[in-house]
Amino acid sequence: MMFRNRLKYTVGLVALVAAGPVWAADVLPPPAPSVEVADMSSGSCLYGRIDVGYAIHERPTITGAAGGADVDDTGLVEVGLGCQLLDTFRIEAVVGSRLPYDLGSGIDADMQTSTAFINFTYDITNYAGWTPYIGGGAGAAFNRITDVNIPAAASDGEDLSFAWNVHLGVSYDMSSHTKVDFGYRLTDLGGARSGGPAAFDVDDMMAHEFKIGMRYHFGSW
Repeated sequence: MMFRNRLKYTVGLVALVAAGPVWAADVLPPPAPSVEVADMSSGSCLYGRIDVGYAIHERPTITGAAGGADVDDTGLVEVGLGCQLLDTFRIEAVVGSRLPYDLGSGIDADMQTSTAFINFTYDITNYAGWTPYIGGGAGAAFNRITDVNIPAAASDGEDLSFAWNVHLGVSYDMSSHTKVDFGYRLTDLGGARSGGPAAFDVDDMMAHEFKIGMRYHFGSW
C-alpha cells in the first residue's frame, strides 16, 4: 500500500514537472524581441568630391558696347566637401573654376569665372546601385574680363556677383565608399564690368553645365 502511494506521488511529480514549461508558456508574457543596434563606429557623414565638365553659355546681356556677344563654351573643374546628413539628404560646399573663354562677336575680350556654392541635394532612391537626385544651391561667382581689344578704349575689369544653380543627375555605387556621378546643372554666373573710358557690362550670364565626377564617402553608407 505504501509502495503504491509512493509510486502515485512520484508519477504525479514527474507529470507536474513535465507540464511546467507548457503552463509557464501560457501564463508568462513572451520574451521581448531582441533589438539590433546600428554600428555607428565607422559612420562619418563626410565625403569629398571632384568633378570635370563642360559649360555651354547662353547669350548674355551686353551694355555699353556695340553689337552683342556670343560667349564661347568652356571646360570646368570643381572640388568640394559634403555631409550625407540622411540617406536621402546631403549638403556640400564646392568651389570651381572655368577655363578662360571668349566673349565673341562685337567684343574682343576673354572672361574667367570662378564659383563657390553651398548645395542642397535630395537623393530620391537607390535602385540596384543607381541613385537619381535633384537639388539647388547659392553662392558667388567671381568674373574677370581680360585681354580686351575691342572696344579699344576699354580695359580689364572684374566683379563679384551672386550666383545660384539648380541641378539633377544620377550616381552609381562603385563600392561602399565610392560613387561615380553624372550631372546636369543650370547656373546663373552673374556678370562683370570692364574698366576704361569705354567700359561695358556683361550681365545675365547663364550656363548649361554637364559634369562627371567621383564622390568618396569616408564612412560607408
